[in-house]
Amino acid sequence: MKKIFIVILTLSAVLITASGCFMFDQPYNPLLEYDFGEMRLIQLEPPAEGQPIVTVHTTEGTFTAMLFPEYAPKTVENFIERVNDGFYDEKPVFAISDGEFFLTGALNDEGTQGVTMDGRLIPNEYSVDLWPFKGSLMSFSGRPGYGDSRFFALGSKPFTDELSEELDAAVKQDGTRLFPKELIEAFSQNENLAEAMCGYTIFGQVIDGFDVLDIILSAETDSRTFRPLEDIIIEKIELSEYKGE
Repeated sequence: MKKIFIVILTLSAVLITASGCFMFDQPYNPLLEYDFGEMRLIQLEPPAEGQPIVTVHTTEGTFTAMLFPEYAPKTVENFIERVNDGFYDEKPVFAISDGEFFLTGALNDEGTQGVTMDGRLIPNEYSVDLWPFKGSLMSFSGRPGYGDSRFFALGSKPFTDELSEELDAAVKQDGTRLFPKELIEAFSQNENLAEAMCGYTIFGQVIDGFDVLDIILSAETDSRTFRPLEDIIIEKIELSEYKGE
């Protein structure tokens, strides 16, 4: 049990203490290689015709998310395979952090083990087009820089003036600005957990059922383990394609 607490507490510290990838060590920091001139904030756009979507049935209701196989192919492939083989059926939400995220998709109820297609962790897949807005689905493994079957569904926290100023002032080694004003403006206008940027693979985005997301994110939890006091279960995840309006 001690190991479980260490995993969850470490994770919570990363997100809650405003530790985005530009502020703490990661095995690889993609920000320095991003071409922000080509950035397209696809999570703020409607799904494309034929884009894979999942309907997530939980004990608290249903929400729907679009997936991004073109941006996170290995992560999405593993996720879809797990969906198709029923792996996520009856899986508990094993951690919630006060409106900011919930975690599910573990092999065991404690949340310390995940699953991949070949048994190896999946290296994070980053894209300049994907950022931690509310409803982002992000992979997790407990090891920085890698993911498995476990995933976050993100909530949000206030995007403060202090954080906005910090992003606006961030510069590369050559002295040029790091974050474009377009991204900072998008964070200011859309709920987000900006501190989680680049720490994990974003592979999906909730597009419907935010009320259900809020119910789960606001559930009461054990103060030590972050587990909900009353079980919240992923009953089933169904895969389909977006058919348009």
